[in-house]
Amino acid sequence: MRVETVPAVRLSPSPAVEAYLTDYARVAAAYEYDWARQESFVRRAVFLRDGGYRGRRQAVAAALERYNRALGADQAVLNNIRLLERDDCLAVVAGQQPVIFTGPAYTVYKAMTAIRLARIQSERLGQPVVPVFWIAAEDHDWHEVSWVLAPSAEGTVRYALSEPLEGERRSVGLAPMPPSVTDLVEAFIATLPETEFKPEVAQRIREAAADPPALDPALTGGRPSLADWFARLMTWMFRGTGLIMLNASDPALRQIEADFFVQAIREQEKVTAAYAAGCRRWEALGFTPTVEQQPESMHLFTYVAGERLPLMGRGNRCWVRDREAELQWSRDDLIERAAAHPECFSTNVMLRPVVQGVLLPDLAVVAGPGEISYFGLFRDVYRVLGGQMPVVYPRESFTLVEPPIARIMAKQGLTLEDVFFRLDERKQELLEREDRLGIGRLFAEFRASFGSQYAALIEQVLKLDPHLSQVAEENRRQIAVQINKLEEKARQQHRKNCEVALRQFERLKATLIPGGPQERAVSVLPYLAKYGPDLVQRLLAATDLPDRWVHRAVYLGG
Repeated sequence: MRVETVPAVRLSPSPAVEAYLTDYARVAAAYEYDWARQESFVRRAVFLRDGGYRGRRQAVAAALERYNRALGADQAVLNNIRLLERDDCLAVVAGQQPVIFTGPAYTVYKAMTAIRLARIQSERLGQPVVPVFWIAAEDHDWHEVSWVLAPSAEGTVRYALSEPLEGERRSVGLAPMPPSVTDLVEAFIATLPETEFKPEVAQRIREAAADPPALDPALTGGRPSLADWFARLMTWMFRGTGLIMLNASDPALRQIEADFFVQAIREQEKVTAAYAAGCRRWEALGFTPTVEQQPESMHLFTYVAGERLPLMGRGNRCWVRDREAELQWSRDDLIERAAAHPECFSTNVMLRPVVQGVLLPDLAVVAGPGEISYFGLFRDVYRVLGGQMPVVYPRESFTLVEPPIARIMAKQGLTLEDVFFRLDERKQELLEREDRLGIGRLFAEFRASFGSQYAALIEQVLKLDPHLSQVAEENRRQIAVQINKLEEKARQQHRKNCEVALRQFERLKATLIPGGPQERAVSVLPYLAKYGPDLVQRLLAATDLPDRWVHRAVYLGG
């Protein structure tokens, strides 16, 4: 396994993200800590030790142990959960929505980053730091989590669940997967490469989708949810690493968050004002806010008949609207409801990272480009609710390159940067290099010669009759059209002669940048079937956590 660092690859981050990654001083006013400085982790640890974390460690650990045991977690995970009970234990948190077949590869890379950063900071700080993966199972955007791409011989294949959840706005962690998941699993497995590793990977995929719910079976009618499937696959994939799974929809954790929900309802106006201040600061830095909020948003959702609906509030009146009616509460009644039934509430995108600090002593949070941007809006939101933004650490970024793809790149003399940024340009260079006739030059010279000879001819013809000029011009135009057609036919034949090489370019595009960087759409599970179920552990062993933001190509099979 060879690893190539590609510092220049930026994978199209926004100007704000690029500033955060490479010029922190420019955006420091919007965050609490410089991710690239060890001093930041030291100061954050001191803040948490001196009262910055007031969570209920024993209750959180008990909920995490129950959940992770139900997932089949190994002893390394259980040991880390017990460490969380200690007053000096900290956490590095990564998170993502549960997606079929574990979703895009960057989800795995987030978890890898959390594991590595926790190990490093545990050693540097001289105290236990454990990795936690926050499964954002309360999300209800089924279209976002119900599909993924998988590598194939020609590029990628899209897999998707065609059936919706039971309820348009039902959280993916609280709804059973539709029956069609069985057919989808078998279709996915059928296209996995036939290797010695396929039986184990196939078995794990099937079992994870069919095992009983990891939370209270009553929540999903006794059937597994997408969050269960996702969490079991991640638990198996990261065996031996101590990565703790946390399901944000766990009712036991919701009980611990009750006081936070009450505070958020009481402080709605202050939270809204804090967010507005963050937006103004962001705009003053020259950036556009990436999270939109309605003026009356309470930044919370509540569950009504199983569906997750946004809470709105103004003055003493709070409400939600579903398709049929509007439900209303007084603010005091809603506070009472949140205190008595916190399992009926969840946070929106603004408060989700804040509530994380209620449950966990979050030394750092691992974030992708989009998350880095929206964290830049939330500094004052943390403060108004009595918290503080943790270190926001950028997730690692990889592209997996298989041997056939590496051979194509070597044959065509392409680097990963060429593929990302200059593939069309390099393809055109190939066509020009293989053009033995010099089609462009040949036709350009002919047009120049024809033009001068035709002009001389017409000059003589017009001496016979000046009125022939219109006929002469139409004749010239028709000849030019035929020349153009002949040139296009010549170019088409040239491209056909180069068809093998052009197909290779298309394969590179489909495999390495399928509509964008590979890590944003392609599942890693087929790679495990091809290169071994321990591929993630080998990736962890083969790469170090960089001290600057880079993208890396991992050449598999060697």
